[in-house]
Amino acid sequence: MTQVDPGADRSRTFPAGVRPAQRIWLHDQGMPVFGIGIRELLIRVESTGSLRQAASDMGMAYSKAWHIVRRAEEHLGFTLLQRRTGGTGGGGSAVSDEGRRLVEAFGALLDEADTLLDELYAKHFGNW
Repeated sequence: MTQVDPGADRSRTFPAGVRPAQRIWLHDQGMPVFGIGIRELLIRVESTGSLRQAASDMGMAYSKAWHIVRRAEEHLGFTLLQRRTGGTGGGGSAVSDEGRRLVEAFGALLDEADTLLDELYAKHFGNW
C-alpha cells in the first residue's frame, strides 16, 4: 500500500476531466433486466414508432433489440411495447403506458444518482 506524504502539496485540484461514473441496472434475482441501453431503445421507439428503426439508429440488430425487450418484459411482468402488425397501415411499435412510466422513473433515478455522485465527488476530491 502506498503511503501518503503528509507534507505533499494538496493545493492542486484533481484533473478536471476525471469524473466518477457508475452503471445503474434494475435486477431481477441477479439478472440485469433494465438499464440505460434499453431505456434509450424505448425513447427511440417512442420517437420513431418502430423497434426496427430504433435498433438501427443505435447500431443494434433488430433481433437483439427484440430479445432485450422480451426478456425485460418477462422479468418485469408487464409489456414495454405495444406492437402493430403490418398491413395496409403498416406495422410498428409504441411504448406502453407502463413502459413510459418506467422510462421516466428510471431517468429520474439516474438524474438523482448523478447529483448524489457529484456531491460525493466534491466531498472526497474537492480538496485534493
